[in-house]
Amino acid sequence: MRTILRVIALLLALAVLAFWCFGGPNLGWTKTSVPHKRVDPVTELEVNDYEPQFVPGVDFLAAGLAVSALIAASSFLFRKPVTPAD
Repeated sequence: MRTILRVIALLLALAVLAFWCFGGPNLGWTKTSVPHKRVDPVTELEVNDYEPQFVPGVDFLAAGLAVSALIAASSFLFRKPVTPAD
């Protein structure tokens, strides 16, 4: 059971880190919409248009790694299996 929990914690940490890296690593908070600048044809001023897009931030990374650490720490609650002496 100890090894299974540690493997699950490692896989979860790698998955969270990969999702954060390939999802557009953001050093700020998680964003659910991203601004895109465009020039208004009438006034010729720059305007921000917001598109819905999920960009994981450091809070997402920290929460995922914290859950992974808790799973790894819970593996220490189980005893090592006792092998009979020959």
